[in-house]
Amino acid sequence: MAISMRVRLLYSLAVLILIAFSSFLPGCNCENGDTGGTKINIIEALSSSDTEGYSIADKVIDFTFPKDHGPHESFRNEWWYFTGNLYDSEGNRFGYQLTFFRIALSPLTTDRTSAWGTNQIYMAHFTLSDIENEKFYCFEKFNRDALGLAGFSENPFKMNVGDWYMLGTGDGDFPWQLYASKNGVSLSLDVTPLKDIVFEGDDGLSYKSVDKSSASYYYSITKLATNGYIEIDGVRHEVSGNSWLDREWSTSTLNEEQGGWDWFSMQLNDNTEIVYFQLRYKDGSVYPYNEGLIVNDDSSTIKLGTGDIVLTVLDTWKSSTGVTYPVKWKAEVVSLAKTLIVEGAFNAQELDLSTRYWEGAVNIYDAQDTDEIIGTGYLEMTGYE
Repeated sequence: MAISMRVRLLYSLAVLILIAFSSFLPGCNCENGDTGGTKINIIEALSSSDTEGYSIADKVIDFTFPKDHGPHESFRNEWWYFTGNLYDSEGNRFGYQLTFFRIALSPLTTDRTSAWGTNQIYMAHFTLSDIENEKFYCFEKFNRDALGLAGFSENPFKMNVGDWYMLGTGDGDFPWQLYASKNGVSLSLDVTPLKDIVFEGDDGLSYKSVDKSSASYYYSITKLATNGYIEIDGVRHEVSGNSWLDREWSTSTLNEEQGGWDWFSMQLNDNTEIVYFQLRYKDGSVYPYNEGLIVNDDSSTIKLGTGDIVLTVLDTWKSSTGVTYPVKWKAEVVSLAKTLIVEGAFNAQELDLSTRYWEGAVNIYDAQDTDEIIGTGYLEMTGYE
């Protein structure tokens, strides 16, 4: 997912406690309009000011790898966020999202006599966009960090929520394997970095407010070679393409005046990547603090701040849930003196799970020539309901 706050679906404590007693929430085939039941407001959950006892992202740190690929349990929430655009041998294109979330129910661990006891909950989202057929599938899982139901192990490096997982070699070396499967829709991929790790914000300290009261630790790998298969209703497609990894952990993420965000990840055909998030007030206007990066061919970066990309909505789409989303944008990249058009590969890529948001594959065009796709990527939009 992504502000990189990706739908980092941090739910209210009461809901998390209920989740702790359930091992699986039903997924949804979003293309068929199934829902995940009760809805949780992401913005309200992310705006919580209850930070006592947790670690806070408030200073620049030295990142250590592969250690920092693993969890940081003294912070309240964390995510491992994969997206990508893949192609089979016949040129059919598929977008995917596989995100693992860790959520702490309390700031401290205590000695427990029960093997079921834990203060950590894990959640995962899995989506697949069948772009040729304009079908969108999405599913979610929850489980507690106990008895192998969900959690992390160091060697082998593994994160799982039920039978969905990411798996590295040894202590976290690449390639990593990604796997998820539900209701006849499966994904099994190997991902290997083609570029170096890059750090968002101030050397990995990514602010989310003007007064710098909210921040996360945030790094990305903006291009990973990807190979494997996807399967839909018994039809297997051997696929290859590029993926994107975002990693964040934090305790305080949004402030009370913020109402949502628009997050863009773009992989251009000239081997440049662009990431940018735009925060919004609750009335829909643009919040005056935004961040991003341009990642060059050699993995060097250009930092982006508020106004360095000017975003204009060109078209919208109203989903069957009644929510209207911008699905076509003009993005004026000031430092590149270039204007891009970012458009959903198809409109109906709304997740309607226990929280609702739009997250899907996009096409990227040069505004001077919209007949040719010059890149692909992912777009996440929250707060529009």
